[in-house]
Amino acid sequence: MALNRRELLQIGPLAIAGLATGNPAPSVAGRQRARQLGVRIGRLQPGAWNAITDVPGVTVGHATLSEGSGDLVVGRGPVRTGVTAVWPHAGIVNEYLPCGFDMPNANGEVTGLVQTARLGILGSPICLTNTSSVGMVYDTLLERLPSDDLPAIEPVVGETWDAFLNDIEGRHVRREHVLAALDGATGGAVVEGCVGGGTGMICYGFKGGIGTASRHLPPPLDGYTLGVLVQANHGARELLRIDGVPVGEAIGDLRPEPDEAAALNSILVVIATDAPLLDYQLDRLARRAVHGLAKTGSISGNSSGDFTLAFSTANRIPRRMFWRDAAYHLASLEQFDIGPLFEAAAEATEEAIVNALFMATDMEGRDGHLVHALPLERTLKILDRHRRLFPATKAEGDVRA
Repeated sequence: MALNRRELLQIGPLAIAGLATGNPAPSVAGRQRARQLGVRIGRLQPGAWNAITDVPGVTVGHATLSEGSGDLVVGRGPVRTGVTAVWPHAGIVNEYLPCGFDMPNANGEVTGLVQTARLGILGSPICLTNTSSVGMVYDTLLERLPSDDLPAIEPVVGETWDAFLNDIEGRHVRREHVLAALDGATGGAVVEGCVGGGTGMICYGFKGGIGTASRHLPPPLDGYTLGVLVQANHGARELLRIDGVPVGEAIGDLRPEPDEAAALNSILVVIATDAPLLDYQLDRLARRAVHGLAKTGSISGNSSGDFTLAFSTANRIPRRMFWRDAAYHLASLEQFDIGPLFEAAAEATEEAIVNALFMATDMEGRDGHLVHALPLERTLKILDRHRRLFPATKAEGDVRA
């Protein structure tokens, strides 16, 4: 049965959820992705999985640590943390990719960014974890890098702070967890919410974590794809907007208990595309993530460690050629064709953040601290009142629809 927009808006959000067919992901009890529930961010179409893995060759793996309850005992828990690994392609340590980054605030840490800025290349998997585990993840990534007569590349490890829920000083992420995330990385659907590096994260005063989304490019770039993955641990409740609707203002309850989880909040954004871009173009692309971030309500506050890393899989640079040969060749889009990529980066970042909120679940952590998930039924009713729910269709991208 085909419904026009007016008829659709009369049947209510729960009925709309039943109509949705787009973009399934690994199931989380009681949770669905935003587009499955009728939330349509932007005007461009998502890829088959609506995930960073829609960019050919990109894979994602998680190691999730969640154990213990009750009072905090440093070194014993409770533990609510993990690590997420993004492989730009399986041979990244031997075939580098052009890379760029942006730091709208940068009160945090991502290793390797200075080298990335100077050399314009990415030569390792990208790992996301908590603040105190950067060193362990970095050391483990070094094991995966070649050791020979060529100069070393710095592994890329980003962090956000999960101490409200996690025994962060206990440094529970170990070598075996990093290896599990790296070795378990796959294409296709990406698990979102309270997983991997996002396990203990908080977003706009609700449970946050890992989220992802993608966009197919319109002409003249049709055939290319852009994908985003975020580790969302940012934002004040009152600022939260979903597709322009002030959802945070409308849901004043369900705050973290105790309500002191807003300090030191941050977000990590990874952008992948198969469009041929050079490093300075990827810097420009990374800068567009902040527009999607802002549309969800973030102002990149004083303590927020906001980082974006962007890479292109189209130009692979053999490692020895990069360090030893006199010249190598890179392809690039015509400069004035790059605009649609900027729009795609903003849209996919915005939707990835919303997916992190939609897929996360309630979590109790150290000292009985409780963070509530975004209440989906209430959120859909709010969006419905603002006429911001739409039916999902097969055309919006799902190989299994």
